[in-house]
Amino acid sequence: MPVKMTIFRKLIIMLLLLIIPILILHTYSNQVSVNVVRNEIKESNLQHLSFLLSQAEATLEQLSIAANTIGRFQVIDDLIHIHEKDNNYDKVVIKQDIIEKLRLSGASSNWINQFTVYSPQAGTGVTTLNEADYTKMFAPDRITENWLYRETSENGTPIEQFVKHTVYPGSRLIVEISFTVNNIRNMLDQIKMTGKNDPFFYHENNRPILNRSADQSLAHDVVHFLNGSETNHSGTEYVKLQGKQYMVNYVKSDALNWTLVDYVPMEYRLSPIKNSSLLFYASMATLLAMGIVVALMLYRNVQVPVSQLLHGVRKLEMGNFSVRLENKQRNEFGFLLQRFNQMAAQIEQLIENVYSERLRSREATLKQLQSQINPHFLYNSLAFIKSMTELEEKEAVIAMTLNLSHYYRYTTRVENQETTLREELELVKNYLNIQSLQMQRLEYEIHIPETMLQLSIPRLLLQPIVENAIIHGLEPQMKWGRMSVTGERVNNKVRLIIEDSGESLSDQELDRLKQKLEAPLDGEMGCGLWNVHQRLKFRFGQDAGVLLSHAALGGLCVTLQWTVID
Repeated sequence: MPVKMTIFRKLIIMLLLLIIPILILHTYSNQVSVNVVRNEIKESNLQHLSFLLSQAEATLEQLSIAANTIGRFQVIDDLIHIHEKDNNYDKVVIKQDIIEKLRLSGASSNWINQFTVYSPQAGTGVTTLNEADYTKMFAPDRITENWLYRETSENGTPIEQFVKHTVYPGSRLIVEISFTVNNIRNMLDQIKMTGKNDPFFYHENNRPILNRSADQSLAHDVVHFLNGSETNHSGTEYVKLQGKQYMVNYVKSDALNWTLVDYVPMEYRLSPIKNSSLLFYASMATLLAMGIVVALMLYRNVQVPVSQLLHGVRKLEMGNFSVRLENKQRNEFGFLLQRFNQMAAQIEQLIENVYSERLRSREATLKQLQSQINPHFLYNSLAFIKSMTELEEKEAVIAMTLNLSHYYRYTTRVENQETTLREELELVKNYLNIQSLQMQRLEYEIHIPETMLQLSIPRLLLQPIVENAIIHGLEPQMKWGRMSVTGERVNNKVRLIIEDSGESLSDQELDRLKQKLEAPLDGEMGCGLWNVHQRLKFRFGQDAGVLLSHAALGGLCVTLQWTVID
């Protein structure tokens, strides 16, 4: 069913057609802005991480260069041959001189570091550490020429450090450089102090190196995400952590083989764009609300009265002249509604006058038709009484006389045109008893629920149908005939069904009979059937009337139906 386009619907559609393209355009431009800002943040963070990592690697390079230059000191050769010295004082002087040079080499870096020089040939070494087990420190399996993260202890205190060894040709000398992770933490603390970043160093096989004020829970969530992801040398990932969206940037250090990671909350970075977008949506919502308010005002002051007028006109067109429109308008439409009510009242009065005249005319017609029904079989009944008297059939004469008297007592009362279904059924029984006495080959059944017997109906509603069934259905047959009268009620719907076992009608004959019911009364149509059909419609409305169909007994089934008005 197509939707009717009212003025209100058209206004709403116009508002939507204006606002939707603006919203789509804004959403697109906002998404473009977000993507641009996101890419800028990504590039900026990656460049910043690369710069910081290059500074750290420059420091590592300085330490590596320092380790390479230590072997050029003359005093290093004295360490290699120190075992040839017999004087212990000379040995102490050599080691002290080397320690000074090691400290001087370490001072070139801004990271706190430790140098250890070991001579496998002499079996001894020199270190800036507080203590050293050279045999253990320089075991073959602990020598590494690349920076290696190692956890050790000194005086029972655990130490996390990075270690690298420089092995001179012929293994005549091995130099170990080490620095603790506190140097890296200091660098991370300085990075965090300059912005909203929270950087840390990550390695898939070791614990992360965090800054001292890091969010431990969030950093470990990032580590867990990186452990489950395939990462390149550098890149950016987007991940939702603890209910928020984060941008995770990372750059891998070739020197340390660790990755510098930084994560940034996107909400913090994109909040200005988000706030402006929310402001725009709020403005559009306000405009939409104002537009709807204006549309509602137009709907109330224009659409509603127009719809009322249309509804009233349709009611008049359907014949409901009692329709009145509720008038709450204080404008031009109020005047129109008032005039409409006055016009409807005048039309209704005219219709009632005409209707009253038609009622009086119809009543006269019905009384005339009733008089036509009453004497239909009087002569046959009198002839039956005469014959039975001659045959001295006293009981038949009494039965015929009683039924005939009851029958005419009922049909000749014309002062009241309403009766109950119970009284109408008594008339039908009297009529059927008379016909049974005359025909000697008729049996009938009447099944009406007790709850229906007090229904008010027009007089002589059933008898014409029963009479029509006997005359046109059962009398032409020479065999026994059967007739049934049943009733049923569902809610306010009432049906009386009269069936006979007379001759069956073809479908074409049944259709012609149905058409004649709706046509004006003519010579071909039985007066009784047409009369009952018209009286039902006149009394109970256009939905009431007579329905015709094939009967289960073989003849015609006539159904009287109407709706009870409480």
